[in-house]
Amino acid sequence: MQTLLTIHDLAKIIHRTPGAIRVMVARGQIPHRKPGNRRLLFLSDEIQRWIEQAPGTRLEDQTR
Repeated sequence: MQTLLTIHDLAKIIHRTPGAIRVMVARGQIPHRKPGNRRLLFLSDEIQRWIEQAPGTRLEDQTR
């Protein structure tokens, strides 16, 4: 089962503000879901792959 992350959960993981994440979503830079045009949600597996694909980053670096 997929773990759903809120914008605040993701902000803690990637060390960004919720506002910065909203900008990334608007630019199509980060995988997300917005079911029923409601709040932003992120699937943990997609976020993990997104982090791992970023040049020079690893998930371990983001969780410290």
